[in-house]
Amino acid sequence: MGMRTLLAMLLVLSATVARGGSNSESALNSIVQKMERAQAGVSIPNHVKRDYRLSRVNSTRIDSEVIAVIDFRAPGKYSVEKRSGSSMGTQVVKRIVEHEIGIGASSQKSRSAAVTRENYLFSYLGEAVLDGQSYYLLRLDPRRKQPELISGQAWVDKQSFLIRRLEGTVKSPSIWVKQIHLQFDFDSPPGIWVLSNMEAVADVRFLGARKLTSHVMNYDATTVVAEKIGAVPPIASVLLPK
Repeated sequence: MGMRTLLAMLLVLSATVARGGSNSESALNSIVQKMERAQAGVSIPNHVKRDYRLSRVNSTRIDSEVIAVIDFRAPGKYSVEKRSGSSMGTQVVKRIVEHEIGIGASSQKSRSAAVTRENYLFSYLGEAVLDGQSYYLLRLDPRRKQPELISGQAWVDKQSFLIRRLEGTVKSPSIWVKQIHLQFDFDSPPGIWVLSNMEAVADVRFLGARKLTSHVMNYDATTVVAEKIGAVPPIASVLLPK
């Protein structure tokens, strides 16, 4: 093979790779744009009931359970309908809910926690199957160090372009916490985007790993919050005392 032939092949290969990269970048931009548009066009319930459970990792025993009813309408409020077990669960839920209400009440804070290009760098990882359905899988890298921003992955619905699952780790809010891993699952009935399940695992120094889970028991679909973007609750920053 002559030098000219080899050079020509390399040029063709380089052009092909470049075009492929450009197409991939274009596809990623399209997915992210549609995802942002979908988040801006959907509403979230402003009245929900959630069941929170605190336990040790790899243990079937529930250390504490709290059922809370949350009203996100200004100025925001919540009430504990049921509690059992240790008082730590009540303290954790109190901090989570109060902080979540505070984020929802501030458009600036809500925007700073949203899954958008303003807060994240996105990479396309391909497609992934979840519960028998295929989703776009995106890599999320925070643009700055902020407890509410997750370094991980997002499963994006191919039809609605709403996030079905968000999973990854976040910056520790405390020197006592070595690592926090989060998983959020969302449901999207017509016109609504609701956090259906959550799991947060914190590796606490000298105490070991603790797990907080939550699921929506019910919500009021007739009244919704106009503020849509930033619907992911910033649990990481309030999971444990600083």
